[in-house]
Amino acid sequence: MNKYLRDALTFPRDASAGWRHAGVPGAWRELRVRTLDRISRRGLALLLEHVLADVPHVPVPDGVRIAPFAGPDWSPFLALTTERRIARFRTRLARGRECLVAWRADRPVGFTWISRRMERDIETYPLPLPPDAAYHWDLYVDSAERGSGLGTALAFARLHHTQGMSYRLGWRLIDVDNRASQKTAQKTATASTRVIGELRYLSIGGRSWSRFTRGVSDPAAIRVRDSLAAAR
Repeated sequence: MNKYLRDALTFPRDASAGWRHAGVPGAWRELRVRTLDRISRRGLALLLEHVLADVPHVPVPDGVRIAPFAGPDWSPFLALTTERRIARFRTRLARGRECLVAWRADRPVGFTWISRRMERDIETYPLPLPPDAAYHWDLYVDSAERGSGLGTALAFARLHHTQGMSYRLGWRLIDVDNRASQKTAQKTATASTRVIGELRYLSIGGRSWSRFTRGVSDPAAIRVRDSLAAAR
């Protein structure tokens, strides 16, 4: 019951923040995650593997710096995301995940996450992450910064940051229905980037199930894989 009470108490502020960041889709997302997504959600995603040694450097938009964030003061992020997500961010940091933040002066305008291990209650999907790979996920850019190249810069920054941590590979999932994520994947793909599998997921009543399969067989996944290959 506590999570439903928390959802109800945080909804007005989070819906308002969603509206500011993304208009109607942002407000709808805050309602959906508290209602329909708690009942049922299913989807299909591709798992991409990047060879970090082959990743080029790209410029960061003028006036922006990207750096790891260790807390403890998350209050500046209330202008960027919701109290509900910030509570999860604190848990992620406490559990050893790393957050890269894009700052414009003292204001956060984007973020992304890096994981060295996969745990269902943090990353949701128990992918078979090898010891020489890190998992990249949850990339977000402020609506006012979209189209500036910041999303691509964050994606490249986490690849280079991971290489600096002595990892050889970077893994990421892209949903076959998420066009924005696919565009970012196309911009960061190199000759050695490859799709190594597909993941089907289902959430019902707050519980999640997933099945990872090596290789790609679903027609929708094949279309996205081929579009990524064409972009390289």
